[in-house]
Amino acid sequence: MQLSRRSFARIAGTAALAGPRLSGQQRALTAQQVIERIQENAGVPWRAESLDTIKAGDAATEITGIATTSMATMDVLARASKENINLIVTLEPAFFGNKDAPLADDPVYTAKHDFIQKNRLVVWRFSDHWRARKPDPFVTGLAGALAWTKYQTGDDPSRYDLPSITLAALVDDLAKRLHARAGIRVVGDPQTRVQRVSLLPGVSMLSAMRKRLPECDVVIAGETREWESVEYAQDAVASGQKKGFIMLGRVLSEEPGMNVCAEWLKTLVPEVPVRWLPVGDPYWRPA
Repeated sequence: MQLSRRSFARIAGTAALAGPRLSGQQRALTAQQVIERIQENAGVPWRAESLDTIKAGDAATEITGIATTSMATMDVLARASKENINLIVTLEPAFFGNKDAPLADDPVYTAKHDFIQKNRLVVWRFSDHWRARKPDPFVTGLAGALAWTKYQTGDDPSRYDLPSITLAALVDDLAKRLHARAGIRVVGDPQTRVQRVSLLPGVSMLSAMRKRLPECDVVIAGETREWESVEYAQDAVASGQKKGFIMLGRVLSEEPGMNVCAEWLKTLVPEVPVRWLPVGDPYWRPA
């Protein structure tokens, strides 16, 4: 969903009242109660210092629905509010920086914050602890979205042996399955045949690239530094190695992992509806 400047201002300035209480005699769960249930069942020790805190909204808000997302954009917030969902569980920051620090006198920050307040939303970040779960929910989520689970190699959830395919055909299949518009970038000869693949969703460092590329035909990553992993892959190809490197973009690579989060939350918080609200590929390609 693309928002024009006029639409953005209209959405930000319009308050949609929160939905009614859940039916039945049982009192609705508050955001704080949902968060505490997640903390108790996260499967990893809860850190005293963490990014996983409420970024906007009131912890005492009674929850009518939960949405998981890789990034709580204005589009995602507007869709959630329209669907009577008022707890947004986001992987990435809501306010443009890792600490979600307020941006004084910034119109975009103000409009977004005001929209959350007027629509009685609660935005809670779930990053540190969801990333720490084993097996990696982002790897298993991405493999599931690509229908690759049956191709997993051994005990390593990030390694897959596919039927032989050209790099170009593999990229086309990725774009189709992930609904990518323009964010995918590729290093390597399009006609190189690949089979063994390694998944590195999210952010990956050069050390991971140096370990994975020699073992595989192609590495599929989320986000890397161009002067590290991208250059390494370019030089590997230039040296004559039949290798490929695909960058999906951070958000696109992590989104299936937040779908996994939604499915997990459905079992943990059965009292309210839970759904995944994908951000989608944030880029478009020039003609």
